[in-house]
Amino acid sequence: MLPADIVWRPSTGIGYEHVKVREENNQILIDSIVIGVQNTNDIFRVKYDIVLDKSWVTRAVAIRYLGEDQGLRLSSDGNGIWKDEQGQVIPELSGCVDIDLSCTPFTNTLPINRLSYESSQQQEIQVVYISAADLSYKQVKQNYTLLESGRDSSIFRYQSGNFTENITVDSNGIVVLYPNLFYREMGPDAR
Repeated sequence: MLPADIVWRPSTGIGYEHVKVREENNQILIDSIVIGVQNTNDIFRVKYDIVLDKSWVTRAVAIRYLGEDQGLRLSSDGNGIWKDEQGQVIPELSGCVDIDLSCTPFTNTLPINRLSYESSQQQEIQVVYISAADLSYKQVKQNYTLLESGRDSSIFRYQSGNFTENITVDSNGIVVLYPNLFYREMGPDAR
């Protein structure tokens, strides 16, 4: 599966994401740059890095606006204890294993690859949701359900609050199509 070099585009509007995924020292390392437009029509450039262990458990995330000092760094023990950049425990994130960055479909890959699925069985998880607009974070509940499983691709129903969408992933669990939000333009199984 790795390394992977993928480009996504938003389904509407302008923007791109270029993500590199590689394995090194028993870790999975994600390095990405996202260029897009926020609801205010302001253009943004975001760089994020994620460190995962071999089981796709998030151990660290860093996100920052390119050309600006604004940024966020969080780390995890892999068992639901999160710390800020100063090493202080963040109690409101207790129990979260995965992250969800608002500007990318990539973070849907984390629980898809970390958890075991049986057809039509819903998996409920608590994640650290990070807003790329203001780099705030909070704990949210999400659900993933395997709807179809094929040799080359699978479809998962994703739910968070009132939002529901069926996401198509490749055989490595990486998003190919996130209807109405993102589609893969370059990389394996690009649409």
